Amino acid sequence: MNKTFWICYVLCVSLILLFGCSPQVADEIVLEVGPTKVALGDYENFYSRNSGGWEAGKRSSLEERERFLDLLTDYRLKLQDAYDHQLNKDPEIQNELLDYRSSLGATYIIDKEVTEPGIHLMYDRQAEEIRAQQVLISVKSGTSPEDTLSAWMKAMEIIKHAKAGANFDSLALLYSNDQTVKANRGDVYYFTGGQMTIAFENAAYSMQKGAISSYPVRTALGYHVIKILDRKPSRGSLRVRHIMARFKVSDTDSADTAAALQLIRGLQDSLKRGWDFAKLASKFSEDPGSAAQGGDLGWCERRRWVQQFDEACFKLAVGQTSGIVKSPFGYHLIRCDSLKPLPAFSDYQDEIKKTYQQYRFAEDYSAYISRLKHDFRFGFIDSTFNAGLAYLDSLKSIGDSAWYRSIPANILMQTLIVLDGKSFSLDSILSILDKHQEHRNTMLRRGDLRSHIDHVAETLLLDEQSRGLESRSRDFESLMKDYENGIVLFKAEQMQVWSNVTVSDTALKDFYEKNRDKFRLPEKVGYSEIHVAADTLAFTIYDSLTHGVSFGDLAARYNDDPELRTKSGARGLKPINSDALTTLAAKLRVGEISEPVELETGGYSIIHLTKREPPREKTFEEAGAEVSNLYQEHLSKEIEKQWVDRLKQQYRVKQYKERLGDAFSGPAPFR
Repeated sequence: MNKTFWICYVLCVSLILLFGCSPQVADEIVLEVGPTKVALGDYENFYSRNSGGWEAGKRSSLEERERFLDLLTDYRLKLQDAYDHQLNKDPEIQNELLDYRSSLGATYIIDKEVTEPGIHLMYDRQAEEIRAQQVLISVKSGTSPEDTLSAWMKAMEIIKHAKAGANFDSLALLYSNDQTVKANRGDVYYFTGGQMTIAFENAAYSMQKGAISSYPVRTALGYHVIKILDRKPSRGSLRVRHIMARFKVSDTDSADTAAALQLIRGLQDSLKRGWDFAKLASKFSEDPGSAAQGGDLGWCERRRWVQQFDEACFKLAVGQTSGIVKSPFGYHLIRCDSLKPLPAFSDYQDEIKKTYQQYRFAEDYSAYISRLKHDFRFGFIDSTFNAGLAYLDSLKSIGDSAWYRSIPANILMQTLIVLDGKSFSLDSILSILDKHQEHRNTMLRRGDLRSHIDHVAETLLLDEQSRGLESRSRDFESLMKDYENGIVLFKAEQMQVWSNVTVSDTALKDFYEKNRDKFRLPEKVGYSEIHVAADTLAFTIYDSLTHGVSFGDLAARYNDDPELRTKSGARGLKPINSDALTTLAAKLRVGEISEPVELETGGYSIIHLTKREPPREKTFEEAGAEVSNLYQEHLSKEIEKQWVDRLKQQYRVKQYKERLGDAFSGPAPFR
């Protein structure tokens, strides 16, 4: 039995008590197994997680619910027996639980303290858009502390002038290192949550319209002085279509732009005379990507298009057509077909999570780890790391045997990491690297090794942060219990079922004889093929075949596939439904040759049916592993049934099937 199956099975039936029915109905007992009682709310949760969700549960018949209660009864019986035999105390299980606790704790903490807040913040900010202007004082990577300080002081001086009333456009033109400043005077245009670096976004969303940042904002580009030009509610997404008169040369060529302008004005006049926008776009728009769709550009969010086009789009009301809009690509007439406001969080959650994970998570995670290092007084002892590194062979990797045993014991015992008053030796950290598969290919070079040690340090920080999580979170406590149930039940299955499944040749042959009809070979065809690229050549070859020329000779001469040429086109025996060619061959008589057939993959094939084998039973030797697998599955089910039957005699079982009619009577639970 697959271990992962059992663990996933139990995780899928976790007991997070968030029920859809009323508390009184949810508390009704539908099953008793020994001392364990299962309430209707628990049953609903089990059912919805394993049978297609809450709505599937609402649609289920009483018979389906009763069958599921029987399955749940068997599950609870086996689990009760496993705990009564204290399989949860098995050292192997305890060690696995410790490893899983660390992994799950880190995942849970990151999800609850980084991802979920980050997603909600991004969503909340997407309800509002900001237009900002900036002066950028660039600070390149590797800049000296003195030059960095000089850049900061320069930015502070600009802030002083701006707050004293100096024209911000002039300050941007005079001081900004942004390459686009001459064109936009530092205007970064409208943006919303998730579209700028987090530091810039955080600063902008903390400021009011007209405000100038009190301190420079540091990003990877340098220091930004920010002024907020506008703040307003986001319109969401627009569906627009456009008609385009394209610049054939460039937007600076006067003759070219004049010709495009003349065309777009003529089209504008046609719209005023009542032409349908979509039909006009299909006939005359010079945007090849959208003309065939009546100019439809689909749904677009802010900053999707170049600024001139984008700005015109988001000024339109539904049903409104713009004036003539010039972009670097041509002149446009734009029509807004519909508006889609920002969806409710529950409807948008999956999409915004993908955006967050792609663009923002890494930055938020790094900031979170930095905060944990501060909170837990984290320290890394460089001298210990350097001392150990001196004894490592940089040409080897962590996957090599005894890779760090050349380091003297006195150095291995030295402290490498300090965390919340606890000391972790070099030996303990290197042993963690040695134990986990994900580090195996790491070369013993300074940068590579340090990167993976930093990863271990992050794990230790997250372990510390998740300490006591079971008492703080019922969800986490439930998840841990689910996992424990999974591995305990897997252990019980191993002991009670799979250790008793024995296979012998005599038993397999007996099983085969009783189930011969289950082991069959399908009908097969043997055929040869001539495949060529051109239809003219294919029909010329076919004409030669009809006049008696040898199929093998022509196949060896003309086949495109070199392997087919060497085999004179022979494809061997294949089941009749293997592909389009075997299906075609199955329609022929032995010795018959097909006409050329065009293939979806390209080219033309001629088929010669050389042999046909009818379906038949497999011999015992041919059935082989199939017999063994089916026998073991059959035997395991028999042994499992006997086990469950014994447990039903051992434990008091009482089902209250009459209460299942009340299940799923309320709304779906909130999760």
